[in-house]
Amino acid sequence: MSRSPRETFIVYFSSSSAVFKAVRWLKSPGAFQPPPLQVDNVVYETQMDKAYALRQATLERRTADDDIDTPWASVSASRSIPFSPEISLDEAQYATLHTGNTSPGSDNITVNLLRAVWHVIGTHVRRLFEGCLTIGHHPRPFKEAEVVMITKPGRRDLTSPRAWRPVSLLSCLGKGLERLIARRLAWAAVHFSVLHPQQAGALPKRSATDLVTALIHDIEEAFARNKVVTLVTMDIQGAFDTVMRNRLVLRLRQQGWPDHLARWAGSFMDGRSARVRYQDTVTPSSPLLCGLPQGSPVSPILFLLYTEPIYRLSNPQGRFGYADDTAILSIGDTVEETSIRASSSIDEMVRWGAANGVSFDPKKTEVMHFSRSKLRTTPAVRHGDVEKHPEAALRWLGIWLDSRLSFRIHVEKWAAKAKAVAYHLRGLTNTIHGPLPSAVRSAVRACVEPVLLHGSEAWYPGKTRPRWTQPMKDLPSSNQHLLQRMSKAMNQTMRAILPVWKTMPATILHRESGIPPIDQLLDARRLRFSTRLKSLDEAHPLASRTRPPCQPAYHDLIKRRYQAQTESSFRTRLRRTDELLAPCARPKLVQRRFHQELLPPLQMASKDKSADAFSHWVESLDPLTLVVYSDGSLSSEGAASYGFTIHQNNIPISDGSGRLGPAEVFDAEATGALEGLKAALNLRELATQNIYICLDNLAAATCLRGTPSDSSQDVFLEFQALATSHGAIQVRWVPGHSDIPGNEQADKLAKAASSLPEPEGAKPTLAYLRRIARQKPKEAFEAWWSASAPEQYRRLNLKATTGCPPELSLPRAALHHLLAARSLHGDFAAYHERFDHVDARLVCSCNRLKAPDHIFYCRKVPPQHRMRLSPSPNAAVNLAIGQDFTKFTELSKASAFFGMICPRY
Repeated sequence: MSRSPRETFIVYFSSSSAVFKAVRWLKSPGAFQPPPLQVDNVVYETQMDKAYALRQATLERRTADDDIDTPWASVSASRSIPFSPEISLDEAQYATLHTGNTSPGSDNITVNLLRAVWHVIGTHVRRLFEGCLTIGHHPRPFKEAEVVMITKPGRRDLTSPRAWRPVSLLSCLGKGLERLIARRLAWAAVHFSVLHPQQAGALPKRSATDLVTALIHDIEEAFARNKVVTLVTMDIQGAFDTVMRNRLVLRLRQQGWPDHLARWAGSFMDGRSARVRYQDTVTPSSPLLCGLPQGSPVSPILFLLYTEPIYRLSNPQGRFGYADDTAILSIGDTVEETSIRASSSIDEMVRWGAANGVSFDPKKTEVMHFSRSKLRTTPAVRHGDVEKHPEAALRWLGIWLDSRLSFRIHVEKWAAKAKAVAYHLRGLTNTIHGPLPSAVRSAVRACVEPVLLHGSEAWYPGKTRPRWTQPMKDLPSSNQHLLQRMSKAMNQTMRAILPVWKTMPATILHRESGIPPIDQLLDARRLRFSTRLKSLDEAHPLASRTRPPCQPAYHDLIKRRYQAQTESSFRTRLRRTDELLAPCARPKLVQRRFHQELLPPLQMASKDKSADAFSHWVESLDPLTLVVYSDGSLSSEGAASYGFTIHQNNIPISDGSGRLGPAEVFDAEATGALEGLKAALNLRELATQNIYICLDNLAAATCLRGTPSDSSQDVFLEFQALATSHGAIQVRWVPGHSDIPGNEQADKLAKAASSLPEPEGAKPTLAYLRRIARQKPKEAFEAWWSASAPEQYRRLNLKATTGCPPELSLPRAALHHLLAARSLHGDFAAYHERFDHVDARLVCSCNRLKAPDHIFYCRKVPPQHRMRLSPSPNAAVNLAIGQDFTKFTELSKASAFFGMICPRY
């Protein structure tokens, strides 16, 4: 059967993935031929000429002339960093296969192909990786790249080479080795304090927003001390392409990395070659003399290590860096003073760059002065011979800053981007045709909401803020105008989701779309960010800024007002966000745990089959083997408890139980396993036997024998230390509630322990705080709806949910009529008279006035389709258009009411 173009269009947009493709249309430049390329007043028109010109402008902008002769001169490193060349099969597999199916290199071997043959090649790949790291060698086939020239995002001048970004497509097998080394390097660089604390990019748990948040915190602290601040942002010209091989090797040795790793880095950069792909043209392969390949997993962390000395220059506490973007914060009493300091810092960086073959692009250097009050003068800052005048707004790492930290421009910019996507989605939908509302909602939550709320962790201060002069007194945040601008963008997105008329009140839009008001979305973001602050390691720049300030030390012979405060206790945005949730144990930054041999999966069959297999396994055990069954429980009052029982030859010989503080079942399961193991090891006469820890929580069991989670991390680490010292300890998963005696006994012990008193001084676990951060926004939305629901909705007894409402699974036409009946904003006589629609049809074909409940009383509805209105007509109608809305949709569909009986026109 042939379909009209409109029907084909509607069918194509019936899934969520199709809507996401439609969202990308907004960013697509379309089919076009790039203009001629201009480099140094020379114009290149053919594709091959452009490819060669881009290669020379982006990949060969630097030569090895600035490199040192030899990197193996004697050095005196302040530390010696362990970096074992041994690689397990588990680690090699994870590094190679646990990634997306990225584009292959010149060998055309994809990740999916490697995954399909891993059972054959896995051992050989492990030996190859270990051998390369041991002798410090990177194979030549892994260094052959196909460099694809892609345009940078945004509207750029495509005649300039600056608008193009070279991305290297490397061997997927070689990227497995690079990914393995990059992950080890990133963890060790943080753990051994190789990098500056305020360097980010390619490091675990360190994002660009974190850096801007730390910078804003420092500015606010300066404001609290009545200081002014000057910020200078700079860009390393060329970034990866400027890295010199010998200088990188020497830098690694000076930082304390072992020689075999330094040799591997030198081999990684030596003998590289690339062919350039520009549209349909590919150049022949030719060697590259210097630079790290963009697209390599290890290039970002090597670049951070290469540029690490920049952040050890003067004023290290005021230096921030993310990849090739650096920032310098100068604090003083006057802007003249801070401008002089900023100029001095720039000169120092330029001198360091000249000595190390690194240059800074003066065109990308920007300056901003910050002050609590309006500045009378705004002096310029010098970058070499160029004077850089302060900007009205400065964008750094995606966040727009202004001199008063009002963030008005930031909200305007990102709200405009979100509104553009919202209008794009509205153009694909109406009240009759278009994708399912649930699919559009998924696109909105994934593509519009993150854009609208971008950087809110850094800039949103909450509903109140402390006074600068009286920090203990709070004032309204005075950002309602920003929230209103964001609300307008969000209203457009909700109208794209819902097939409603434009007069629909915003309150109803929030309930029917399942999207809370903008202030609640921002508060939910703050809560999630507060939990993230609790999960950061001690070396993180935000962790140090959320610690309580130390008591200042004063000199008795000098009046205190003349002594500079070293630390401020002002409640900045960051500190107020951290205070939203109670403190908990701060986890460490741990490496991913790999086993020398691949372990079988904890669950290999269905629950019933696993229960039978477990029972047979228990019967086959040696009579002297100890089996520890542990379980966790969470009572209806929220009390977390654990229980364990130790069996030998199917006979219980010991048990125990206990109560935790504010925690989750996951934490109780981990604690129960640890306490059960301790009890088994205390059975000294039996502790030499094999011990099996059996629990029914798959997540906890995975963390017990693998990488510990952030929540209850100390419990997992202690368990693993005991298991390693004993040696003969294994973790197994047991199906819960499957009539396995040991598991049932542990479950009863855990539930009984919930009546025990809570331990004194117990801190909440991170899992508990995360649940609170998820629960509070839901409760806030429900409370808001209960107080704000319009009168016509109160009789329907509908609840508000932050999830996807079930009504959104209806087709758009059916949902439109349902929402019109609920809200009274639809094709009804009272509505048309209210808005003076003189040309509207006010009556049904039965000659009665159109009304929201007319479908239930219309005499033209066939008797076999009519709904029984009991126990009372009003209650039945409210139920049919409210909680039991399927009755309304089935009635309208079966009777063709809105198409044949009561049409709009």
